[in-house]
Formats: sequence, structure tokens, C-alpha cells
Amino acid sequence: MGKLRFATAIRDFSRRKGGAERYLVDLCARMTSEDFEVHVYAEHWEEEVEGIHFHRVETIPFPKSARLLSFAVRATKAIERGNYDVTLGVGNTLKADVLQPHGGVHWAWFWRSLSAYDHPILWMIKFIVRVLSPKQWINGYIEDAPYKNKRCNKIIAISDMVKRDMIRWYGIPENRIAIIYNGVDIERFHPRNGQYREEIRARYGIGHEFLILFISNNFRMKGLGYLIKALADIKQKDYPLFRLLVLGRDRKNLYLRMAKKLGISERVIFVGSTDEPEKYYGAADLLVHPSFYDACSLSVLEALASGLPVVTTYANGAMGMVDHGEDGWVVKDPKDLDEITEGILYFVSEAARHHASNRGRRKMESHSEEVNFSRMMKIFRETIQDRSYTS
Repeated sequence: MGKLRFATAIRDFSRRKGGAERYLVDLCARMTSEDFEVHVYAEHWEEEVEGIHFHRVETIPFPKSARLLSFAVRATKAIERGNYDVTLGVGNTLKADVLQPHGGVHWAWFWRSLSAYDHPILWMIKFIVRVLSPKQWINGYIEDAPYKNKRCNKIIAISDMVKRDMIRWYGIPENRIAIIYNGVDIERFHPRNGQYREEIRARYGIGHEFLILFISNNFRMKGLGYLIKALADIKQKDYPLFRLLVLGRDRKNLYLRMAKKLGISERVIFVGSTDEPEKYYGAADLLVHPSFYDACSLSVLEALASGLPVVTTYANGAMGMVDHGEDGWVVKDPKDLDEITEGILYFVSEAARHHASNRGRRKMESHSEEVNFSRMMKIFRETIQDRSYTS
């Protein structure tokens, strides 16, 4: 019997682009060691990966909406012509046997993320811009299409929150949706990375202060402004002596001015992007991620695997992996400075951090990349079997 033929599509097949891209590269690479012939349809790919068959998808480069739509239409048609045993859609094709959108539900993001704009006039401007943007409607159309496809055998939500959103926005029967949280490289993200604590702290002139870590490439959407305001309140109370380390590539001038105005600029350090996030988890005492919308923040899962307690929000699907008051703190409203402050101060206690570290690490050991991969393989094989019965 020959290999099972698998296909998926993503515009940029690269570990450097983002969480969805990195996940798909790793999944496809692992599948080549199984009995699968792997085909990837993409606009760009970073490098040839042994065992993966690449197919270039030509798109209309401008405007952005035409690029998105042309990729979705052309990749979908090309995959259909391939007559594969099983196909995976990650949110940028119109059909798939298995659907696993990594961005969550577009319309849920559309509304919740607007909350990040706290000034009414700014909110209205952003709302109007989005409503008039062809890109938003094209994104919505591309996301809608696979849910209406009767061939779609299984839908995978990457968090409980995303599952609830799928049911609410698309009326999907609960039994059609499986929940598979993203896996974490539990060897790379490990409590032993505490060995880098002094190295990273010395690099940025940090001593024994309580070190808070923030990681994102979208500072506004992930609540950096509200974190800075909460830390200004903590400074006024003179407890504890803290530093904030900001990882990620985004415009920082607005937040530098905010920190200076609030009198904490000397306690906020912008690092930029890094290829060694595991070292920063090892150097920190707490990850704070007060997000306005995340399908399932990988940084929260990586922090837990690293033995680092987290403060996040109900708008982050990763909160389904956080036990409030145990290995983390879940804030209801990312704008509530008192809630954010309470979560931060809870983990000032070394005993609370030690308890959280052990609990979070044990939890993530059952959510490794290997566990995720085996669950995905089970879904693919069940889908192929179901199709063989109905064909």
C-alpha cells in the first residue's frame, strides 16, 4: 500500500512568520516520517524541507484583499485537482477535509479587538475603517466558506474559547468540533532555563528586582498600555521593586512616552525580537499577557511549560489552560487595572511562584508537541477512514 497523500496551504511556509506558520511547518515535517506523502501549497517558502512537495501559488499582489482572495481561490482549486486522501485548512482556503483555523473566529476578533481602542472617537474611527475595508470582508468570506462545505469532516478548535465562538458565530454542532490545544516544545521551554537568569538580567542591567515579561508583536492588542498603567499604580505603592521586559517587534514610541509620563520609564526595557525566548522565560518571575483577543497565545503555553506563572485574560483562549490562583491569574477585563495589579502582586510571593511553577510544568507535559501530533494524526486517519466508507 502506498503512502497516504496529504495537502495543506498557507501563504508563507516559514517558522519565522508567526505561530500558525511555525506550527504548520513542524506538523508537515513530522508527517513526512509517518506514512504520508506531504504536499504544501504556498506563495513563499523559506527553505526546502526534505520529504515535502512544494507547489507555488501565484497571487494578485495588490491590493491586500485581492492577494488574500486569489490565494484562497487558487490554492483551493489546485488542491482539489490533486485528489488527496486528506486535506487540512488553517484559515486561508475555501475547502478542507479537516479545518483548524489558528486565528480563531474572525468576527469574534473583529468586535473584541475593538475594545483595545478606549477613546470613543478612536474606537469609531477604527470601526469605520474596518467596515469600509475590503480586506475585512474578504477575510470573513474566506473564513465562512469551509464551515459551509459539507465535505468538511472535522473542525478543530485550538482552545475552548474558540470552540464556543465557532458555535456562537456559525451554529456548528458541538459534536463536529474537537479541541486540540497547540503543543509546546517542552524540552526547549523548560524550568531548567532558569540557568540563563543571571545572563539575561546582566545583559539589561537588571538585578534582583521582580522581573515581569511581556511578549507580543502587537502591543496595543495584547494590552501593553494597560500593563504599563497598572505598573505605575504599583510603583506608587512602592511595592514591589520591579522591571518590565518587553519582547517583540512593534512601534514602541507611544509606550515609551506613556511610561515616561507615568514615571516608570526607567523600569521598562524594550528588547525587540529574539530567537531565544526560552532564555527570557528563564530570567523572568512572571509573564503578563492582558490580551484583548488571542485564539490561544503560544507565549502563555510556553511560559507555563517553562515553569513561569502567567497573568492573562478571558479574551485569550490559552486561559483554558490556566488554573486561576494556582499556576496563573485570569483577568475578566483587560482594562481593569485593579485586576491586573492583583494578579501581579499575587505572584510576588516566592511560595506562590514555586507552587505555580510545579503545577504549570506538570500540566504542559501532557500538552507537548508529540501529544498534539498524535492527536492530529488520529483525526487525519479517522477522516480518511470515514471518507472511504462514504465513497
